[in-house]
Amino acid sequence: MSEPGLPGVGAALSPGASEPGRNGAGEPPRGEHPAKGVLHRALGWLADQRERFRPPPDAAERADPNTTVKPLGELGQLMAAVARRTEPADPAHATARALLDFAWSASGDGALFHALAHAEPHATYPLELYAGFTDAGFRHPGFEDFARVATATRGWRAGEREPTRTLAVLGAEHRLGLPPHRPPASVTAQTWLGGLPEPWAFERAAGYAATHHVFHVTGWGTDPGALPADTADYLTAWLPAWLGTCLEERLWDLAGELLAVSACLPEPLPAGPEWRAYAAAQAPDGRFVEHGPPPAAPAADASGFRRAYHPTLVAAFASALALGRVPAPPQTVGGAR
Repeated sequence: MSEPGLPGVGAALSPGASEPGRNGAGEPPRGEHPAKGVLHRALGWLADQRERFRPPPDAAERADPNTTVKPLGELGQLMAAVARRTEPADPAHATARALLDFAWSASGDGALFHALAHAEPHATYPLELYAGFTDAGFRHPGFEDFARVATATRGWRAGEREPTRTLAVLGAEHRLGLPPHRPPASVTAQTWLGGLPEPWAFERAAGYAATHHVFHVTGWGTDPGALPADTADYLTAWLPAWLGTCLEERLWDLAGELLAVSACLPEPLPAGPEWRAYAAAQAPDGRFVEHGPPPAAPAADASGFRRAYHPTLVAAFASALALGRVPAPPQTVGGAR
């Protein structure tokens, strides 16, 4: 079911606007980017919760990989991105790398993805999840041998998928050195963002389609120049308004993804007030929730973990991207700003 449209798309958060979702996390030290504190607190919560990412022993036989395997794959994908964007001397780098190593170990060094692919040879999610680890140099030869055969079949090429999901599959194929099953340019043009729709058509489902379009095209922020100029110009013009609306509506997970996109543009957006508003929604223990007020009590059970793990992963990812691409100050000419 599609989500209802978000009201007030044109109302971006201005520097003097109130910041929604205040909590006890505290203001960052003067001159420090709010993303720094968000990153370290989010990684702290993820490290404390890492055993909850471990899939059950029978994960390859369960019917719903969204609850048993996907969280582990997302941990690997986004911690690889955080490790890539942080300096080795930064404690955040060591934490991200430890979480990445844990995720690979919890997958049986890739054996879980191999078993999933054997069980569902034309399902794309084993390839998508596995590919996130290859960015950090992890490989499972048996999986890759199987993938070379599976992705060469007519059934793989004929699979019906949403265009944004097809971009994810194409990205995974590229990481493994496999031939693309469809021309990437033709798929990019078919997505919501590729159509450059009227900006007031933005709503929650479209927002996630747009953010993932950018993540797949830029290699999760590694190549901002891969975004076509018209797409980059469109996002530069309209992303601030969409982000402001998500903050006003307290849609923290989507707001975090939009902040990540703002750092994936060829010219990253400043987003200072927006980052302060977003940081204020972080719970004292470091987690975010998908939407609504910051939780006061720790996430003590599995349901609390499920509500928090994805927005907290997104917070760490967006923070690492933002800190790695802080916009340059305005140029001065003849001493005048």
